Amino acid sequence: MLALKLSPEKVDQILADENSGIFLLDKPKGLHSFNIVSRVRKILNLKKVGFSGTLDPLASGLMIVATGQATKLLDLFHTLAKEYEAEIIFGQTSPSFDLEQAIEINESAKEFSKDELLKAINKFIGEQIQQVPIYSAVKVQGKKLHEMARRGKEVIAPKKKVNIFKIELLEFEYPKAKILVSCSAGTYIRSLVNDLGNELGTGAILSDLRRTAIGDLSVQKAAKVDGLDKDKLLASRIESAQIRDYLNGRHV
Repeated sequence: MLALKLSPEKVDQILADENSGIFLLDKPKGLHSFNIVSRVRKILNLKKVGFSGTLDPLASGLMIVATGQATKLLDLFHTLAKEYEAEIIFGQTSPSFDLEQAIEINESAKEFSKDELLKAINKFIGEQIQQVPIYSAVKVQGKKLHEMARRGKEVIAPKKKVNIFKIELLEFEYPKAKILVSCSAGTYIRSLVNDLGNELGTGAILSDLRRTAIGDLSVQKAAKVDGLDKDKLLASRIESAQIRDYLNGRHV
């Protein structure tokens, strides 16, 4: 069962509140996660809105947004496995491991085959220690890493244990590839891409990222943020029965 420090009676009270809701939204590229919160606040005329799982502005895909007292239930979703579609460009590097920072071309990068790529990919399946990108919102001694990095200060990024359950190669034509990744919460796909590039000796950057699932919740059932209105938002609401399934540990 997923840990939640709320009594069954309190959960019933939350779910019965007309202002409480948990919604599935499809964030487009170019928006901050907090921009989505602002839109939901405006549409529903509610102040108390939160979300589970930040997506960078350069990323798109599934976000779980809660309103009212249902924000207390967001911890149900923090630890769920995530699924992403990631596009990669080999032979390039950047300090942020993606397109956010200046790109450096590796002139000495040598083209590799699909079989060589698959062999390298297999090395990253399973539990492993991953270094957090210095351009991330992770805090060290109370300060966000990306804020220190942008001020030019020396940043020592922490390492963390993650689990990558599956990596499927969807497309490949050097220097570009597209992969589907299923992984534990807290995994940085940017770091995975950077590590994969190092393994192949070319370097690599993440050129596009889309979160397609959180647990068994799919982006296919999410409301598009572009053109979002009250009817579309309410149609993306998770039913109370499904939330209870999460409380009872039926979804992981």
